[in-house]
Amino acid sequence: MRFIRDLLLRNWGLKLTSVFLAFFLWLVVRGDPSAERVINVALELRLPRNIEITSDRPNTVDVTVRGAFTNLWSSPTISTYVVDLSTYDEGEHVIQLSPQNVRFPRASGLEPIAVRPARLKVTLERTAAKEVPIRVVTRGEPGVGIDVYGIALMPPTATISGPRSSIEKMRDVATEPVALADQRVSIRKFLNLDIRDDAVHSIPSGPVQVTIELGPHRRLQKVAKIPVVCKDDTLAVSPRWITIQVLVPISYTRVLIAAEFSAAVNVPDPASVQAPVKIKPEVRLKDPGDPAIVIKDVQPAEVTVRKKPR
Repeated sequence: MRFIRDLLLRNWGLKLTSVFLAFFLWLVVRGDPSAERVINVALELRLPRNIEITSDRPNTVDVTVRGAFTNLWSSPTISTYVVDLSTYDEGEHVIQLSPQNVRFPRASGLEPIAVRPARLKVTLERTAAKEVPIRVVTRGEPGVGIDVYGIALMPPTATISGPRSSIEKMRDVATEPVALADQRVSIRKFLNLDIRDDAVHSIPSGPVQVTIELGPHRRLQKVAKIPVVCKDDTLAVSPRWITIQVLVPISYTRVLIAAEFSAAVNVPDPASVQAPVKIKPEVRLKDPGDPAIVIKDVQPAEVTVRKKPR
């Protein structure tokens, strides 16, 4: 009896701990074959070529899996839940998310039983692209007595691409605003394109060079009787003289005259002129020393070119 009592009671705390640990290890090894776990995984939608999603969609889904306790926490988790839309065309579609699409290694011992959300509604659109002009946005007015002479861009256009409905309604793309308030000297900046639609991409994707020429306030001068010259002597021009309006700085005191300008019509193939044709004359300042002097208007805007009688 004493032997049995010593066997049971001596170091009873250590023995009880050993029994508890053995029972715990048995539970871990055997586990509960019906235990469940929810795994949050990334959602991957495989799209056809030149098709985009324009509707909102979740980036992840919750997959409920069942299996032994040890398998649930030791097996590798799913990295993505793939939905194949490669055969779909434009329009609205309801996609069922099934646990049968979840794949585990055979030895994992895990069974997928549910996916949340159970379905997705997606809207697909074809990808479109086009070239549009870049528009410089300005804020404020230059300093007193200062005019904007001109705005130059490099490059002047951008190629945009994205969902068809977004691209079709875009006529241009704007830059970040340029502050002109109280400016008195020309400005050169590198500005990003301000495209509000996150689904639209552009080339160039980086900044564009914007140059805004500023100078003293200008006024118009009228210059008349500028002769129009045709480089081919078999053609006649009518009228033979034009009148122009020229912007000059307000401080410019000299009066411009017709001899300081040239006006010419260029006919690439004179032999092709069988009937009278309208052509815009090319008018230039012969000595363009001052960039502030700009030809604003030409009258008439076009002249008539015809064959001279033989």
